[in-house]
Amino acid sequence: MRASRRPRLGQNFLTSPRTAGRIVDALGAPAGTWVVEIGPGRGALTRPLLARGAKVLAVEIDPRLALRLREELGGGGLVLVETDALAFDPAAALSGAGAAPPVPLVANLPYETATPMVRSFARRPDLFSRLVVMVQREVAERICGRPGEDGYGFLSVDVAFHASARRLFDVPPGDFSPRPKVVSTVVELAPRVAPEGADGAIAVASAGFSLRRKTLANALGAAWGREAAVAAVEAEGLRPTVRAEELPPEVFLALSRRLGPRPAA
Repeated sequence: MRASRRPRLGQNFLTSPRTAGRIVDALGAPAGTWVVEIGPGRGALTRPLLARGAKVLAVEIDPRLALRLREELGGGGLVLVETDALAFDPAAALSGAGAAPPVPLVANLPYETATPMVRSFARRPDLFSRLVVMVQREVAERICGRPGEDGYGFLSVDVAFHASARRLFDVPPGDFSPRPKVVSTVVELAPRVAPEGADGAIAVASAGFSLRRKTLANALGAAWGREAAVAAVEAEGLRPTVRAEELPPEVFLALSRRLGPRPAA
């Protein structure tokens, strides 16, 4: 997604052809393949995708950038949807373009909206075969975090239930205009169908990470009640002092099955 008010959306345009080529290589879309691109901006990724014979369904929010892309690249395998990427209907857009999902998705995501976009796209294995997205390195660490790592948290657990994720490579500030103050990272995600009970496990993880300084039992007790939380932690054979950041996603799933739905406030 791109916008003319760059500071609000954290937009920084990729200017390095070498990095653009590495991203397109990582996507691995052969000629004739449909690709969804979020926020083509000035076309840094769009051009090499089209040059390799891919067909691109691009989602762009900025009308000036959309007009420029239509003038420069229209009619050459590019279908441009002018809308907010958080609001558009990918299924309808793909159907309208004549594309048969699932298809790969590529994006240089704005820093401030990257997290909700990743969460949304990762939940659609029916539409997206894989995601190759560039985000702020700190966000990449949270997306791909493992128990015990600094970046591990609620986002790590949420993504893990819907996709496998791995970091590919970092991108320095000098590859963008305007130059950001942070390093970016390209991440690959492979969406998959979430296991039964994933929503409940995510609710448990949300409660556990919302009070990170507390033990897991105390954090869950604030939502499910102290007695139920302690009983669930003990039943899973966990230490009384265990904290949310120590636990893999499957333990949150097991805890959710013992705790049941979160009681209404």
